[in-house]
Amino acid sequence: MKNEKKKKGSVILKILLAVAAVIAVLLIVNRYTVRQVWCNIFSPTLELDESTEWAGGKSFIHLPYAEDSEAQYIDLYVPASEEPVPLFVMIHGGGFAFNDAQSRQAQFMYRYFRDHGFACASVNYRLSTEAAYPAAVCDVKAAVRYLCSVSDEYGIDADRIAVWGESAGGYLSSMCALSAPDAYSDTLCIGETEEKRFEMPAFDALVDYYGCIDFESMRGNFAEEGLIPWISTVANGWANEVLGEYGSLEELWLRKKYADWGDAEKVEASPLKRAMRQENENPALRTLIVHGDADITVSHLQSVELYEALKANGEDVTLKLVPKCKHADDRLFTDELLSEVEAFLWESFE
Repeated sequence: MKNEKKKKGSVILKILLAVAAVIAVLLIVNRYTVRQVWCNIFSPTLELDESTEWAGGKSFIHLPYAEDSEAQYIDLYVPASEEPVPLFVMIHGGGFAFNDAQSRQAQFMYRYFRDHGFACASVNYRLSTEAAYPAAVCDVKAAVRYLCSVSDEYGIDADRIAVWGESAGGYLSSMCALSAPDAYSDTLCIGETEEKRFEMPAFDALVDYYGCIDFESMRGNFAEEGLIPWISTVANGWANEVLGEYGSLEELWLRKKYADWGDAEKVEASPLKRAMRQENENPALRTLIVHGDADITVSHLQSVELYEALKANGEDVTLKLVPKCKHADDRLFTDELLSEVEAFLWESFE
């Protein structure tokens, strides 16, 4: 019995020594990687109110906006008001393949902003496991057109509209805000026909939370940062269950391996390249970009690149890099930070 305990103790000691050795080597070879991993492992969490009741206004759950799929619905929250309220469209993340309109991050957003005078529309869209690019972009635009077409019915001010997205949702919101009004209009919303489409509004503001902005450059961003390559691969192994023959969630969504992407596809599917080519169809758009600098899922350099491209065009853009925050970090959704987003939105509506 004593010998068995000694053996177990010896094994545990060897494991601890091995871990300590790996950490020591990493510290010597790459302190930056250690810092990023540490921030990801020991990131604190916030308590999320799990209640479904809301006394501040009306909730419209699973409100359909199109009829191609059961995934095409909106969870809409409209605060009580005698006057129409501005619309804040929210796009969840999940690598184009996971999550829905009630993701943790979407809940943080709509719970705050519905209590601060905004009609909050959390949009559900077809995931890449159901429909390939550009289906999700088309769905989001259809949802916005639908909401504007019924704005009077729900007490929404369609002349004041902003869009937020996180991660893959940051990409989708950027694509919608930076593309021409009639682009990505393949999805018909309820009430539309092929001959008659509702007008796509111009957004007053775009709030991009750690979006993947350019599929081409993001492949080399972590190496540029100095992050050991396999760290990000291991950290994002959760996506492997849906990838099949594809090497990344982006390849799955485009249904094409990266080696087969053409130049036209790389440009068309990139909000960054749109900005670099000065293709923003809405020059009055104000943009706020928020990203944690310890993100090992989507490099913060994605946000830096978008900021620099929009800034070079003379557009109104603000970048906020939050120290020691990982991807989808709860600390990016504190009341303190969201109050800054709120102030940005009200300024954009003036």
